Amino acid sequence: MAQDFDLSMQLKPYLESMISKLPNAPKLIMQALSNKDYNKEDLSIESRVRRGELNYALCWIEALGFVQFNTSGRQKLYSLTPLGKKVYEEFNDLFHKMNEEQKE
Repeated sequence: MAQDFDLSMQLKPYLESMISKLPNAPKLIMQALSNKDYNKEDLSIESRVRRGELNYALCWIEALGFVQFNTSGRQKLYSLTPLGKKVYEEFNDLFHKMNEEQKE
């Protein structure tokens, strides 16, 4: 189902649509980061997203501008951006609504 977006449309319907289409792993990461910042290892444990899936899941929400990382030595510390915090507050229910996983 393709959806056309009018560039003059409000941001809220666009964000709502994008968040509702997110896979479960990025939603779990957003939930974890809403509480505090984490390095990758702790983020994987806290969000319950397998370490091998973490990079892929982070790409989704980094591309939307919801998550950022700061480098400290060899470690990356992940946190919500100001936009990510605002979006998480506004669309909290969508971040907690899990999608049915597709079986292959």
